[in-house]
Amino acid sequence: MATNFNACFFCGRTDIIAPETGFEDIPYSYKCLVCGHVKLTEEAADDFIGESFSKKNKLILSISHRNDYEKRKKKKQSKPYSLEDLHRLINRYVIFDPIEKMNNALLILDNQSTRVAQKIKIPIKDDFTYYHCFDQHELLALLNMLVEEGYIQAQDPPNPHNKLWITAKGYGKIRELKSVNQESNMCFVAIWFAHDMNEVYKKAIKPAIEFIEEGQAEPRFKAIKIDNVEHINDINDEIIAAIRRSRFMVCDLTGYRGGIYFEAGFAYGLGLDIIYTCRKDWCKKQELKDQYGSVVKELFDEADKPVRIVKEGVHFDLAHRNRIEWDEDNLEEFKIKLKNRIKAVII
Repeated sequence: MATNFNACFFCGRTDIIAPETGFEDIPYSYKCLVCGHVKLTEEAADDFIGESFSKKNKLILSISHRNDYEKRKKKKQSKPYSLEDLHRLINRYVIFDPIEKMNNALLILDNQSTRVAQKIKIPIKDDFTYYHCFDQHELLALLNMLVEEGYIQAQDPPNPHNKLWITAKGYGKIRELKSVNQESNMCFVAIWFAHDMNEVYKKAIKPAIEFIEEGQAEPRFKAIKIDNVEHINDINDEIIAAIRRSRFMVCDLTGYRGGIYFEAGFAYGLGLDIIYTCRKDWCKKQELKDQYGSVVKELFDEADKPVRIVKEGVHFDLAHRNRIEWDEDNLEEFKIKLKNRIKAVII
């Protein structure tokens, strides 16, 4: 191990250990209980020694690297992370919301169990990053939420990490989460059927979904927009069937379309990952104006009754969800952000 550092670059833990067999030739290589097996190029290590990464970004790297490590445990790779790799991890990371963290935690606990109701002990000081938490206190709160929902039970409720087990209700939720078709390469796109939106789909959404990874000849995912699918059945049946076959959904909330919200709700009920997007001018409610800048407050219907005119924003039920906001003048930027979100959340 190199002599000019004695703590983990990401989390700062000082109990790091020497590199695993086969990685001795990488000077900045070590095993950290919080971050996993860390391997950095000299350039990347120099940036950490120079304190160019913020505290928040170091935590993001700790979470991202630990989860990458867990995914690749069986595929040991000798290639160290470059400075570019680290910035890529930061840019593509999306903070999970509380429900996503709970679902993710249940799946991790299930993977750690070899039998029904097996007692599990979680070293929260070491494993909080594995659960996408920013410190051990957040992980403790997350476990208490799982207890409150009835998904797990704990021998010592104030300290559920000491000994916990999955309940029947928890196994039911896990089954629901696993029902998502993980092997599918389809992404259902819920989007307003308008001419302007067709251009956005062609120039940004579809190429973002159907990106081709380095070394691959074909895209990993295929975008499915229901008006592009040949069928002779009821369109609602086709929509439901396509969502059921999909691995995840991209849901664009532009236009305040009721059908889009229905499709997102159905996908959410199935446990699909949903990436929300919206054109910036449709994110918040606003009154409409005429060509002179005067607010148009109402029109009159056939019965001569006034109808209030307003441009609705994202509905309250989804307003708190993380979303990618875009505008028509920067579709290339939108495409890149969406592609990075897919890489972070789906892959």
